[in-house]
Amino acid sequence: MAQTITGERGVLDAANARLPRGYRMRAFEDADREPLVEAGNSENHPMERESPAEWRRWESMFNDPTRLRLVLVAPDDSVAGMGSIQAGFFARPDGSQQLGIGVRRDHRNKGIGSAMLDAFEAEAKRRSVPRILSGTSASRPFALEWAKKRGYREIGRRIMSYRELDSYEPAQWKDALDRVRTAGIRIRTYEEVLAERDDAGKERLWHEIWEAEGPMWEDIPFASPTPHWPFERYYKMTAKNPQLLRDLSLLAYDGDRIVGLTTTGDRESKDAWTYMTGVARDARGKGIAMALKVDVLARAKATGRRAMCTVNDEPNKAMRGVNIKLGYQPVPDHVELEKAL
Repeated sequence: MAQTITGERGVLDAANARLPRGYRMRAFEDADREPLVEAGNSENHPMERESPAEWRRWESMFNDPTRLRLVLVAPDDSVAGMGSIQAGFFARPDGSQQLGIGVRRDHRNKGIGSAMLDAFEAEAKRRSVPRILSGTSASRPFALEWAKKRGYREIGRRIMSYRELDSYEPAQWKDALDRVRTAGIRIRTYEEVLAERDDAGKERLWHEIWEAEGPMWEDIPFASPTPHWPFERYYKMTAKNPQLLRDLSLLAYDGDRIVGLTTTGDRESKDAWTYMTGVARDARGKGIAMALKVDVLARAKATGRRAMCTVNDEPNKAMRGVNIKLGYQPVPDHVELEKAL
């Protein structure tokens, strides 16, 4: 904690010394979420829009002691932007940290972003961070150009897409389900499997899912190496996550073995969000991923959800191909960036 406080003072002093007259940075406060979300939503695709409540929920489940977040205040005392540095949800093996800079549209082109970036990069160096990770939307080419001029390079893209469920017709995809059933694969919800087990069996199931997920996770083509999370983190963010939709999270069984899964969470009580879909290495090419997707889309529609959302790394052509075939629509890519220090 002392190091974070020391870092905060250094970033504040460095940034405030260079900001235009009347602007200042200060410590982040919880009430800042509302204006920051409003500003972000004004420039985002409708399906990317967030809420302060959703932001609070996720952060309440995960405490990052490395997080340093500061707010930019305009001459009229309104919130005009934010800067942050943190290890993030998944700590990188090499100690890289995530850095974010955002300035509201009506306060840009005044040198504010550069002043903030220099101050946070100095903090990264103070922390001996070997590499900064960042990103921006492809819908903001000016931001990508700005970052590249300051030494950042593109290392990958993440593609969010969504399937509106009003137009989804489950009957059109019956063959996908029949194919895996004929092969002896059973698809069951987390809710169904948990209901059959006693307390000890329920705990074992979470271990079984986590163990099955590990090799699938290792094969995700992340732009930056991201190890499979430890069981304690998985358990907290999945089993204890109130956002997890157990009736829309599915397991594919071959006998008693989990050979596929798709995990689904709530999004603003109207959409569903695919956290992860994966298939065991020796079970691929049998249509299991397609069957899981087809099944969960039908279930989501039946429960009245508006859309199913997901994110895939650009090289993950197999899963992206499944989504395209099912009618998912993309939003602008998220461009992943890095800068070596």
